[in-house]
Amino acid sequence: MKPYSELSFAGRLRRLRELALAAVARYDLKSPEIVYHGFETNLHFRVTTASGERFMLRLASPGWRTFDDLWSEAVWLEALGRETGVAAPRIVPARSGEYVLPMGRADIPKVWNASLMSWMPGRLLGHYLSERNLEKMGVLFAELHHHGAAWTPPAGFTSRRFEHWLSRGEENLIAGDGQPAAARDLLDRMHRHVEAAYTAIDRSDLRVIHCDLWHDNVKLHRGVLHPLDFEDTVWGFRAHDIAMAMLDLLEATDEARYAELLAAFRRGYEALMAWPDDPIEPFQIGRLLWKINWVARFRPQGLASMVEGHVPVFEQYEQTGRVARPPA
Repeated sequence: MKPYSELSFAGRLRRLRELALAAVARYDLKSPEIVYHGFETNLHFRVTTASGERFMLRLASPGWRTFDDLWSEAVWLEALGRETGVAAPRIVPARSGEYVLPMGRADIPKVWNASLMSWMPGRLLGHYLSERNLEKMGVLFAELHHHGAAWTPPAGFTSRRFEHWLSRGEENLIAGDGQPAAARDLLDRMHRHVEAAYTAIDRSDLRVIHCDLWHDNVKLHRGVLHPLDFEDTVWGFRAHDIAMAMLDLLEATDEARYAELLAAFRRGYEALMAWPDDPIEPFQIGRLLWKINWVARFRPQGLASMVEGHVPVFEQYEQTGRVARPPA
């Protein structure tokens, strides 16, 4: 049999499909059929039973999220389903009661963690970025933030916190001498500014957060928002959580429309709870630093142009306190 490393993309998918079938066999599903859904970071299959029930099977890419991360996601989703009206996915336990199944085969390197979730209907919210829907998104964030503060996670829940712009042990690759002096000094000032914002943030605001709830991690179905993709579940702060989602919104629209949609989001949020005292803009700058650092790690040939494109954004932020729409 050909080594996994020598297979084409299609060949790897065929082999991983066998792993998915082995995972599905560990659930109490009647005559399940699986169909490839997509492979972007993680591998997803649609699962349909003989009675027409639909589920999503996720095989988490090795090295992307740990077993503890995925188990923490599952127990928060279980609590949200039990204690709130948030229309999030339900993690289906395997026959053994496990939420996350470590799956491996001799002909596939590393372990792929499998999770089965209820199917979420609708289309991605990015198709419907209206003020009404952003107001609903604000309500959704407030509901999650309220629960994340009040909930007491079980033993074994992640202790990881998002309290720096680099929070997953990545090396800071944009702080060295590889940039022109002016750009290097600007990046250093942004780094120090963002770290100061994380240091100054209200520590009592710490809670469980989604940490990646941008508009295309939400589906809209019959007027109801369905949040998805909780695998980044972590301890964090409301201003950070909001900042990440709103930066993605800014990148998807323009500065004038963003201001209108942000105002609608805030109206929805404040219908349930007070807006955070900490400003969101420093954490958006931190996210932009993270993106530049990602390019430095994985596409270093594009680093110089990435930095050049963001210099005007950082300079305007220093002058005005506003985050301009970043380059694509």
